[in-house]
Amino acid sequence: MHYVIIGNGIAGITAANKLRGRDSSAQISIISYEHDHFFSRTALMYAFCGQLSERCIEPYERDHYDSMKFERMRDKVVRLDADAKKLSLESGNEINYDRLLIASGSLPLMFGWPGVEFEGVGNFVTWQDLKWLKEKSESAKRAVIVGGGLIGIEVAEILLKAGIKVTFLIREDFFWPVALDKTEGLMIVEQMRHHGCDVRLSTEMKQILGADGKVVGVEITGGEKIDTDIVVISIGVTPQTAFLKDSGIEYGERGGIVVNDYLETNIKDIFAAGDCTEVVWFNGVRRPEQLWYTGRDQGEIAGLNMAGDKHEYRRSTFYNSAKLFDTEYTTAGLVNFRLEGEHNWYMREGKTDRTVRIVYLPDQTVAGFNMLGRRWDHRVLVKWIEEKRKLDWVLEHLNEANYDEEFMPPFEIPKELSGVK
Repeated sequence: MHYVIIGNGIAGITAANKLRGRDSSAQISIISYEHDHFFSRTALMYAFCGQLSERCIEPYERDHYDSMKFERMRDKVVRLDADAKKLSLESGNEINYDRLLIASGSLPLMFGWPGVEFEGVGNFVTWQDLKWLKEKSESAKRAVIVGGGLIGIEVAEILLKAGIKVTFLIREDFFWPVALDKTEGLMIVEQMRHHGCDVRLSTEMKQILGADGKVVGVEITGGEKIDTDIVVISIGVTPQTAFLKDSGIEYGERGGIVVNDYLETNIKDIFAAGDCTEVVWFNGVRRPEQLWYTGRDQGEIAGLNMAGDKHEYRRSTFYNSAKLFDTEYTTAGLVNFRLEGEHNWYMREGKTDRTVRIVYLPDQTVAGFNMLGRRWDHRVLVKWIEEKRKLDWVLEHLNEANYDEEFMPPFEIPKELSGVK
């Protein structure tokens, strides 16, 4: 049996490991043009800053592929012939498979701004982006970041630490509305400004300005021009599936590969996992899940099913965590999904930047948490959601989820906020 995996990210490598565990003699080929080794994409910012070496963000030892008898191919797939079970590669080579996993991930959205082709315009998603930004930052004095999300704030932080003046353009009137409410988002804006970031809210980039093929500035809402040496576009990602055109693979409305509960595509012996797929969410909507741990979970299920098992993929309770400059961020459950009849219990710890927001339903069942300023144990929060705990019980036990007991004072709820309204 010859298993071929397109993609060397978390979904692809997890699937390969599971396949080897189920089939010790199979031929397993992994095709990736990005890097020879699996690396932690969420750690790119630490590699840029030098807090971790590039080798340190590779979770496996470099002999992992040899010890697992994986065949690595540093190449790009340009065409899939599903009838012949054959892949055509950019190098001109071809490879046949018995079963195929498409785990090609996602690509940054670039939108249609005039000037995106200028030298000095890029993203911060891939290994190549890390190399590009490190090289550009050696001589750059000014940078403009477009897009108010997690990647954008990470790039703002690392470029400021590199001594580069940063202007951050956010189309909305507060930071990261997909994850934060307005109070939370504006609190993070103040944090960024405190660190010297020029944050422009309700501002859009109209065009990128260039000279001799290189970026020299941007024009924003109202006609103002901002000089810059670098433009980093971080407005989101889209499934990397263009190479599957005319293959017969079924796509969803968001450009991802449609899969069933077993992560099978509409074509026999072809599976898909990770950012490039569209799965059914809790509300029945089909869309990609672009998170590290969902890629891991999908890769595990896909690998087992490729080996002949029949496991259904069921998304676990959502959770995430990040560091927004100096502010810890933890979320769990359904936050900002506008659930029917939902309420929000909110508390800010005195005049600090530590806040707690709990989403609960009309029957007082807790559905989600958004926490800023402290480290919280998401495993505890997820457990309470899955146990369908009520708000009054959660408030009474909330300090049990505090992850910072050694460095933070105990979490306390003022008496006037302890009752359920």
